[in-house]
Amino acid sequence: MKYFRYTLDDLEKSANRKLFTYISFFAGGGGSSAGYKLAGGDCKFVNEFQQVAVDTYLANWPNTPHICGDIKNVTGKQIMEITGIQEGELDILDASPPCPPFSMSGTKQKGWGQEKTAYGMKQKNIEDLTWEVIRIAGEMKPKVIICENVKGLTMSYAVEHLNRMIADFEKEGYTTTYKVLKGHEQGVPQKRERVFIVSIRNDVMDDIGMPFMCVNNIFPEPEKEFATIQDAIGDLKQDNENASEAHELVEAMKRGAKWKWLKRLPKNPDRVVSVGDDVVGPWYDKVIAHRKKWGKSIPDRKSSFYQSRRVPYNQASHTLSEQGLQTSLAVHLHPEEDRVFTTKESARIMTLPDDYKLTGTLNQQLARIGLMVAPICMKQLADEIYKQVLEPYNEVHKSKD
Repeated sequence: MKYFRYTLDDLEKSANRKLFTYISFFAGGGGSSAGYKLAGGDCKFVNEFQQVAVDTYLANWPNTPHICGDIKNVTGKQIMEITGIQEGELDILDASPPCPPFSMSGTKQKGWGQEKTAYGMKQKNIEDLTWEVIRIAGEMKPKVIICENVKGLTMSYAVEHLNRMIADFEKEGYTTTYKVLKGHEQGVPQKRERVFIVSIRNDVMDDIGMPFMCVNNIFPEPEKEFATIQDAIGDLKQDNENASEAHELVEAMKRGAKWKWLKRLPKNPDRVVSVGDDVVGPWYDKVIAHRKKWGKSIPDRKSSFYQSRRVPYNQASHTLSEQGLQTSLAVHLHPEEDRVFTTKESARIMTLPDDYKLTGTLNQQLARIGLMVAPICMKQLADEIYKQVLEPYNEVHKSKD
């Protein structure tokens, strides 16, 4: 799949097909919802604890039934009363529990069990919030559960935690599998790797004749053609609104500590370039040579700058992140300008609708995008789940009626 461009109106038309129902926890600004709607999903309810994220969600889908609050205070009974859905009727329960505890760049297990500020609020044991999803799934008994998280959850330091999640989904009567999907192999112009845990209710599997050993086939196949940064944002060079925000971001970068390093990275490179990366070019050493020439002091090599990179137009972007899109950290650099991506560019790279609405300050808007599930990746998975599970299940029960 090459880059797919669409609008909120396209989403509405697709969602109006009502091929399946879904509810979403940790819904954020609606990245996963955009994917489900593209696949024909009918959203019945969302839960998100940050008001700024709820504001963004409702700016795009104003009449969505929702609770803004901690998932720990939400029950399946509440949701069924709000939606009118009976136990066992819901097609998909979606959740993207907070990922910092499992991030490969974070503190890993050292931070587990600690109170910390995440997403602007003090929280404790956020690594355990998947069990709140399991609790609600046990109360509502959806046909399918989809949980998304960072790839780090599958790594050695966290895999025991993942295995406990799988065991507890299975105790509720589900067959569970997982796979790391790569965004650039699913139509997303971004090398975003995320693990998707899919649980299918055992009686549903029995009804459609799906053996447990075939459940791994539920995931979409990788695409042969990759979308690139050029595909996503190449036309925005002529966009005046985008140019205005780009100028604002350049000025913000100039006030940062990284400016003197980042402005020396080559523009329009033919490969990924980053400060301190000697494999693709010793840019740090060039900075040192420049400072020596003018008799300036030589700073220590700063490893905190190494993530800042410029990716060429003809490749997929590195993984956009909440912090990486901020000018203070400046991880994701534009291919030919000394700045991070604008909100419009970031939204394109995340595969959001062209007219997707953002709320809050510039940094809040960028953070909202960086936290999302990439819609097109979620659409690809939802398409397969509908085709392989929900549609066959509906056909079986039509014939029984």
